[in-house]
Parts: sequence; structure tokens; C-alpha cells
Amino acid sequence: MGSLRDTFANFPPRAKTLATRWYRGVYRDVRRPVGPPFKDIRGPIVRRIETAQTFLTAAEIDSLIGDYLAGAGIQELAEHYGIHRATVFAHLRRRNTPRRRAGLDVDEQAEAVRLYREGLSLRAIGRRMGADRKVIRAALVEVRVEIRR
Repeated sequence: MGSLRDTFANFPPRAKTLATRWYRGVYRDVRRPVGPPFKDIRGPIVRRIETAQTFLTAAEIDSLIGDYLAGAGIQELAEHYGIHRATVFAHLRRRNTPRRRAGLDVDEQAEAVRLYREGLSLRAIGRRMGADRKVIRAALVEVRVEIRR
């Protein structure tokens, strides 16, 4: 009968790495310090990350929804409330707020069609209406206006 040392002396490289890391303490359980949660002027911070995580109160969410319905943009709301754009969308979705369609509304679309038929370019219409030429083109294609070359 052979000794256990002879039988198990040839460790595979992965086992050696595991043993080395274990002795160095890589796998020790590091506990977070128990103490009061971090807070700043915006409210409690859940954990320490690169940017502070801000939770809006119900009143602030109501205000955000009202500002959105009044015409404020997503980026504008995100900067005003100190949250990410995706968080703004999440709040809108949770409250079943109807989303505004990107692009031109019906009146602006009719105006773009009129200007295009008068001979203005997509870029000129976009400058006049404060929209990108691609938005103008999409609005014209939607109502089946033939685009000039």
C-alpha cells in the first residue's frame, strides 16, 4: 500500500493555483463595514459606486411626469433630477405615461410637405423647423412624398 503523499503529490496546475490563492487569502470573505448608510443632499446612497444613486420621492416622480407631459425632453429631465435617462424612461413606464413619438407632429409634417413641394431642400426645411434632415425625410416618406435626388 502506497502513501497518500505519493498518490496525490502531482497536483494539476489549476489545483496549485487554487491552493496558492487560498493561502494568500484571495478567497476570504470580505465583509462590508456595518454602519449607517451613506447620505448626501439628494438622499440615501445604496452602495458606493462611481456616481451616487439617487432615489426620487413619489412627489418628485409626479413632478417629473408633469414636466414630461408639459414638453420637457428626456435629457433635460435627467439633468434636472440628477438621474440617468434610462431611469427617466423607467419612471415613465411604471406610471403608464404615454410616450411622445420622435419626429414631427401632424401639423409640422404638413408644413414640411408644403415647404418641400415649394422646392426647399431637406436640410433647409430642417434648419427652418429646428429638426434634423433625416427626421424631415422620414416624415415625408411616411406620407409617401417622392424624395428628389
